[in-house]
Amino acid sequence: MVEKIAAAYRKAQMGVLSGFAGVTGSILDETAFYDAGYMDAQIKRVQKEISRVTKELEVNMDFKDSSEYGRNKKKELLAKREQLMFQLVFLASNSFKNLGDCVKIAEGHNHPFMKCVEGLVAYDSGQKEKAFAILESYFKEHKGVEGHFLINKVFGLLLAGRGQNGKAVPFLTYALQFMPYDTESLDALENCYESQGDKRKAAVVSEVLALLH
Repeated sequence: MVEKIAAAYRKAQMGVLSGFAGVTGSILDETAFYDAGYMDAQIKRVQKEISRVTKELEVNMDFKDSSEYGRNKKKELLAKREQLMFQLVFLASNSFKNLGDCVKIAEGHNHPFMKCVEGLVAYDSGQKEKAFAILESYFKEHKGVEGHFLINKVFGLLLAGRGQNGKAVPFLTYALQFMPYDTESLDALENCYESQGDKRKAAVVSEVLALLH
């Protein structure tokens, strides 16, 4: 029985993600689902790498190698740590509970992506108009945020809340590529399709929701 439900859910997922989001069927095999276990593992992996690079940088600075190799190595390690710190913030900001830590980690760094984090913080505190203004401005300038579940979900929800259902659908379906069981996104997507009069797509999303519930 459980296997039949899982198979039906998988089939419904494929319908939502490949048929509606305009992606190939293989994307479900290529995309890592951002469940809690996966995200925790990725964050710990990056933290471990940051620790390794930091220790190597400390050794480099203690050694006080002023040769060209030493200077280049220090520059390389600083750049690597900067890259890892951004990666940590990017991963961790997929959860509202991590946003405060993300802001602290990014202090003193000029990452344009932090505007998205600012938007998420505003949304989480109930300031939806502010959140929309921030995220809309970011998306207009940068076109999108690839590989991020929460930002695409929140912007999709904000668009749907403003009645911009056609614009909301791509963001919601993109977010669902990473968390296909997120009921809030699915509920919003179903409402978008219903408002557009697309009963077939709304029915498929409804099927997924029924399986989850």
